[in-house]
Amino acid sequence: MATEKTWKYMVNEAIGLEPMEIKIKKLSENAVIPKYAIDGDVGMDLTAIDVEYDEEKDMYIYHTGISIESPNHYGVLIFPRSSNRKTDAYICNHVPVIDTAVYRGEIMICFKNRDSLKQIGLKAEMDELLNSLQVYKDPSDVVHKAYMAYDEATKNPMKYAPYEVGDRICQMVLIPYPNVLFKEVGELSETERGEKGFGSTGK
Repeated sequence: MATEKTWKYMVNEAIGLEPMEIKIKKLSENAVIPKYAIDGDVGMDLTAIDVEYDEEKDMYIYHTGISIESPNHYGVLIFPRSSNRKTDAYICNHVPVIDTAVYRGEIMICFKNRDSLKQIGLKAEMDELLNSLQVYKDPSDVVHKAYMAYDEATKNPMKYAPYEVGDRICQMVLIPYPNVLFKEVGELSETERGEKGFGSTGK
């Protein structure tokens, strides 16, 4: 049975007055243990140790080289860093949920650029087509130059990766969550808002 001191520590731990010890495993010697950049930060930065391009889904898969074990009723949410606004990328599943109480695999983050690699190539092709029309009289030369521009733009997808290996790519937040048990009822309590939906509270 837990002592009074243990319960007090657990309460302080839950509200951040005491550090919560979470198990972490390095899957690579290059892995970087997440940490708060500044005391008081909500999220801890995750660092990329490798990146690969998935051609079929046109996305970049970043490896962190770490796996985490948290107690039951705790998990990890992944958010972009504020500096993500400097890129053209977004996290594919927006706010990834890592079930660290049960998942023991590597934490990986997938990013997509808002312009697909094909769009980037087509833009390069059109730009070259317009430029070539002013220089080359032979249509076959124009088409060839345009095609080469597309090929050049798309043959090295890593050139458009939003982050490089070694960059801090996102931030993780450890959160508690309840054990939910739904109770089906015939009616819900009445409130001032009631069933008013989108925009009902004004602009």
